Amino acid sequence: MRGGVPGIVPVLAKLAPIPSGWRTLVTPLALVLCWGAATAVFSLMYFQWISDARQRVTVTHDVLLTLEQALSSAKDAETGQRGYLLTQKESYLEPYQRGLEVTAERLKQLKDMKARDAPQMARLAAADLLWAAKAAELQSTIEMARSQSFDAARAVVATDRGKNSMDSLRGIFSAIADSETKIRAKHIDDVTSLTRQLLVFNLLTTLSGFGVLLHLLGGAREAAAELHTEMLSRQSAEELSRERAEQALRVRVMNRELVHRTKNLISVVQAIVRHQGQGSPEVQGYVTGLSNRLVSLAGTLDILVRDHWTAVKLEDLIASQLAHFAEDITRRVVVSAGPPVQFTASEAQMIGLALHELGTNAAKYGALSVPAGRILVNWTEMPSEDGSTITLNWLEKDGPAVEAPVRRGFGSRITESLVARAVSGTAVITYHPAGLEWQLTFERKHELQADDPAGDSAQMQGT
Repeated sequence: MRGGVPGIVPVLAKLAPIPSGWRTLVTPLALVLCWGAATAVFSLMYFQWISDARQRVTVTHDVLLTLEQALSSAKDAETGQRGYLLTQKESYLEPYQRGLEVTAERLKQLKDMKARDAPQMARLAAADLLWAAKAAELQSTIEMARSQSFDAARAVVATDRGKNSMDSLRGIFSAIADSETKIRAKHIDDVTSLTRQLLVFNLLTTLSGFGVLLHLLGGAREAAAELHTEMLSRQSAEELSRERAEQALRVRVMNRELVHRTKNLISVVQAIVRHQGQGSPEVQGYVTGLSNRLVSLAGTLDILVRDHWTAVKLEDLIASQLAHFAEDITRRVVVSAGPPVQFTASEAQMIGLALHELGTNAAKYGALSVPAGRILVNWTEMPSEDGSTITLNWLEKDGPAVEAPVRRGFGSRITESLVARAVSGTAVITYHPAGLEWQLTFERKHELQADDPAGDSAQMQGT
């Protein structure tokens, strides 16, 4: 994807030189690019580690399977020998001979697979000696029977030497299998641990990166304010009017370029994570969740830029985050608009993520996962001493039976503690048997307080 907005360079060339305030944005923008590169590199490393651990699990599985085949073929050889001694039928010699060959071949494969494991190689060496002795005993009785010395052959069998050899061989195979089972369990734990580490790493870097982006856009607003102050100091009204128009155009162009490059970077990170997640079932669910959350944050960013980074209306935020349920908005997702409510950039970001999480969970497990399910969204306003109390309510009905989750993940943190902290309010989830209910309550003063860019960054990094 090519970065940039068409026609930007010719437009900027016609305008006045960009003031020094805009040049201060170079360092934060470089940090954003470094964040994207670091996220991609460390994700690739984690995916490689996970792949190596999964390969080790496969090897231990193959060892256990080969052990089972070796013991089974040894039993087949002994069964063929006993059948021939009892019946003198040549047909028993075929499974006997095949059992000898397969057992020897499987023992060789096991030694190749465990060549670097000294304890297991010692056990396999003992098993090899036992099987050589057992095979010699089997072959000697067959040769006796062929020379019509059936009584002598049966006497060898009656000594229980063959049985003792097989019991010892089973014991060695059992010890190898126990050791490999423990090794496999450890490798499976490694896969799980690395997958969790990858999830935490990417969530932290993603949220930190968006914090830097908010700081960067906040710096753009400060630069615009500085330019506005400079224009007010001009004596000529005509010159002031012309420069104001030029400056407004420059701000719009720079904002469009900044947002465009930010969304390009989000797309690159999504593509890298999706590509590396292919063929890895353990991380496929994480890849989908991370991509959807990035899309949710990008949707909120679009609304902020459209409204000149001033404030976001609640109804616009709901429509943006539930856009993927467009065909159900009027039929199954009923939004009852309340009084006008606006949010700052940091508040809109967290509330947007919370609505995205609620919608995704409803589609997977809640009301939207069944044909008859419905969702009711509404908000109310009650006067208070300094302003008003806003209550935003999400209620699911006619869906499957609801139970509180056993494990609370990152999505639960978003819909409860993080969104509540963003608006200095409370968020409560109630798991009614008939459907989930989410309620966000917060105070809103008469005048919406502007965001502190440094506070935006600190909040995102604190999550």
